[in-house]
Amino acid sequence: MPIRILDASVVGRIAAGEVVERPSSVVKELVENSLDAGATSITVEVKGGGIDYLRVTDNGCGIEPGQVRLAFENHATSKLQRAEQLDDIRTLGFRGEALPSIAAVSRVEMTTRAKGQPSGVKFTIEGGRGAELRETGCPEGTTIVMRDLFFNVPVRRAFLKKPGYEGGLVSDAVARLLLGNPGVSMRFISNGATQFHSFGDGKLRHAVFAVYGRETAEGMAELDAFEGGVRIHGLIGVGELAKATRAHELFFINGRCVRCALLSKALEQVCRSRVTIGMYPMCVLNLTIPPTAVDVNVHPNKLEVRFRDEDMMRAACERLLARAFEGERVLEIEKLAAPQRAVERRTEVRELSPNPTGARQPAEANKPAAPRQSAEATRPAEAASPVTGARPAVDAAQPAQPAAPFQPQMPPLPVPRAGSAAPRVLREDPIGVGAGPVQTIEIPLHTESEKPQSPAYRVIGVAFKTYILVESGDALIWIDQHAAHERLQYERYMARAEAGAASQQLLAPLVLRVSARELAAVEENREALAAAGYEVEPFGEREIRVKAVPFVLGRAELKPLFLETLQNLSQLRSATLDARRSEIMQMACKSAVKGGDALSESEIAALIEELRATGAPPTCPHGRPVAKVMTRRDLEKLFKRIQ
Repeated sequence: MPIRILDASVVGRIAAGEVVERPSSVVKELVENSLDAGATSITVEVKGGGIDYLRVTDNGCGIEPGQVRLAFENHATSKLQRAEQLDDIRTLGFRGEALPSIAAVSRVEMTTRAKGQPSGVKFTIEGGRGAELRETGCPEGTTIVMRDLFFNVPVRRAFLKKPGYEGGLVSDAVARLLLGNPGVSMRFISNGATQFHSFGDGKLRHAVFAVYGRETAEGMAELDAFEGGVRIHGLIGVGELAKATRAHELFFINGRCVRCALLSKALEQVCRSRVTIGMYPMCVLNLTIPPTAVDVNVHPNKLEVRFRDEDMMRAACERLLARAFEGERVLEIEKLAAPQRAVERRTEVRELSPNPTGARQPAEANKPAAPRQSAEATRPAEAASPVTGARPAVDAAQPAQPAAPFQPQMPPLPVPRAGSAAPRVLREDPIGVGAGPVQTIEIPLHTESEKPQSPAYRVIGVAFKTYILVESGDALIWIDQHAAHERLQYERYMARAEAGAASQQLLAPLVLRVSARELAAVEENREALAAAGYEVEPFGEREIRVKAVPFVLGRAELKPLFLETLQNLSQLRSATLDARRSEIMQMACKSAVKGGDALSESEIAALIEELRATGAPPTCPHGRPVAKVMTRRDLEKLFKRIQ
């Protein structure tokens, strides 16, 4: 068949396939245009999942009457003038594809009024044809209504899902844009009902509240860290906020929502022992870097990016993300025993809810409430809410001091052996039916002359030979003795592994046949291998002999471990530790006290004090929580004393 140029309408429909996949992709393009136009308020409304009806309204700068038709031409844009600007993209859109692509496969009506203009214009177009422009009255800004998506491409329309499913994808798209732009008030309406509405006050935690609700917003840890030309700020959710998939890992690079395996891997590396195995942290993280350090033009929908120096970026991101958890301790009684602060925080978020008209209202409840005169008055002012998980700022010049004297090195807790005399313990069944009075242990933390640095606590007892009960203020703290001791053991083993200098000689050296490239790598990195604990020497033309390996636990799967190390010589120590991490976790689990092991009063006291002093996640290495808290208010509600 002869070669010929396709009709313009056919070209438009083909090109639209790269931009318009479904209603959610239309919303993404239109809202990004609104953001580039400087809008501070955006409303998205859909009916029939966005297939039948989709509207985006903003209060941005609008479009001049003489440029409205031009806006619907292919590759027409005001955001890019020269080819050199492709290396320095500072807007969300820049290709000029969105409006002509949407108009090619739907019925579009645009009403716009530029700032300073006495009136606006209305522009209509169907399937890329029949354009009509006329003057009309309208507020400043732009409203675009799209109807009957893919009405002229029935094959594409047949591949759309049911309206409920498509509407859910639109909701997700608006939520991502909302979270990436907390300074813009966004409202999402589906079939006449408002699904969520953000405040637009610039506070990310309030934006998270609008999408995920109060508990999630209050439970996420805040991060704002800077290193060189890289800044990461946002919120991270671990522990009970962890999710079964990565769908709630939201990353924004210079304001653009992207899928980023590099950031995802860095986050999961930092949070690996803060979430249960098989779960993933949730986050809303904004990465700000020079535009010249990233290429955003590598994906048809601009959903993926490419960094100029990925190794540098990965290392910098891991260091910055780790700062979100600086200063945390396994057991922070000061935070767990602060229920009143949680109430104040909930009041603040509740009062910030926008009114029905969409206008933001002042939050009178933001003013801190007068503190109650009780034992809680001795709580440190910087103690964070047990719900928000927010941490006080860490002053590098004045490192945090332990709240009370503690034993720096608690010996491994003994496990009673069969036939041995059981150590003196608390009542084995302190809450059992018919049991006598529960024995308690008073642990004075300070002398009378000392000023309290944290709320006093007392150990009430041990439930089911597994859970240590601690009372402090208005909180009852349950500590899993196995998870707690496992975390401490894991930290000890990891400290030894990270030292990296000690090695163990092998009784029978391991001889490996390697490729020419691997042999050259070994020769070039002999000093680095020795520093990591490996003693390696050539053994023949294509073989090497491993005479010693790093001392971590005294045992290793030598061959696969060393071969993996050869593949990661540029990150030698971290590669070695990652390969041994599962072994370290297993050893920590096996050496820790178990549920059902009886502990003496002194062992319990030592365990609690070391938990309070050790800087580590408040979970066991597998991600299970070390402690849970039940407040007095929770108990009073349980027993119907209050509503």
